[in-house]
Order: sequence, then structure tokens, then C-alpha cells
Amino acid sequence: MREIYKGGVTPQQKLVGVNNKFGNTGIKDQQGTSRILYDSLPIVAGQTTYRFFEDSASRSFPFTNTGSDGNKLGVGDTMVISQVLFYVLNDVTVDPTVVGNLAGIAPLAMFNFEIANNQVIKKVTLTEGLGQYNENTSNQNTPVVLETQIVLPPLLPFVCELRLPIALSSDDHIFCQIIGTGGIIAPRTTF
Repeated sequence: MREIYKGGVTPQQKLVGVNNKFGNTGIKDQQGTSRILYDSLPIVAGQTTYRFFEDSASRSFPFTNTGSDGNKLGVGDTMVISQVLFYVLNDVTVDPTVVGNLAGIAPLAMFNFEIANNQVIKKVTLTEGLGQYNENTSNQNTPVVLETQIVLPPLLPFVCELRLPIALSSDDHIFCQIIGTGGIIAPRTTF
């Protein structure tokens, strides 16, 4: 998959610019990294709305990788979200197998993303993760590639809400991954 730069701005430039506006001017001196954050929720019969990362500090690995920070990035950490992926995984703690990418199971599902109770992504359907609907994707196991990269500043809570057109029925978990470029504290020096 190729990375897209709209208007000549790289994810790193956007990350530094937004953090400067929030007073986090030292981010340009931090270590750059690739980030993937994920959270999962058990599928509940009859439920069609799932809110990922909310209360994720109360869950542990392998159900989330957010750790004790939960739905906030730590001091000095930041991230530019460029892709979002939803999938169903069964037997998470025994023999995990991917049941399917939700774009293939429920393509008309849609998601919203909030940072500090402000909606920054609104009603994006999972069809954007299917090759026949989005030139930036190639198959059904491809994340939704965002046309506008979203910056997660440190210490602000974020939530990704998924709305399904039908309720799923299984004992599996739905996972949400947010994928992108990040900055992490480098107290000695950057590499």
C-alpha cells in the first residue's frame, strides 16, 4: 500500500505543526516511530454500536495494547492516524484466528472518531477498505485509508465508535486498530 501526502504535507510535518499549536513545541526533537494502537470489545448479541478505547485502561493484553494510559497518549507522545482497521478475532487467548475484516462482513458499517469529545471523523463507511470502492486499497484485508490524517495530541482522550447495520452473533471479539506515524519521548537524543 502506498502512503498519500495531500497538499505536500507529510504526516511528520502535520504532527509537528498540530503539536506546536497545543504548546508541545518539543515534539520536533522527539523520536519518530510507527504506531499501531488497538482495542477490542466482546461481541454482544443484539448490540450494533461499539465504542473502542473508552475504558481501555481497564483491559489488558491481548485485548488492548493501550496500557495504563488507556485512551490517552502519554506526555510527549503523539500520533498521526492514517489508517483504521476493524476485524473479528476468535479464541483471543487460546488460538487466535481472524474470522474476517469487518469491511468484508459488514461493508455498510460506519465509524466516527472523537478527540476530547470533538468529532474529527464522521460516518466513514467500511466500504472505504474495499478495493472496488477506494483506489488506495487493494483487497478486503486492507484498512480504511484516511484522506485526511488525524493528529492525536498527548493527554487528550479519544474514542472510536463503530455502528453496524446488523448485530453480530458470536463469542468473538471485534478489534479496532489505528495505524500511523508517531512521536515518542526521547530523553537523551533522537535517532
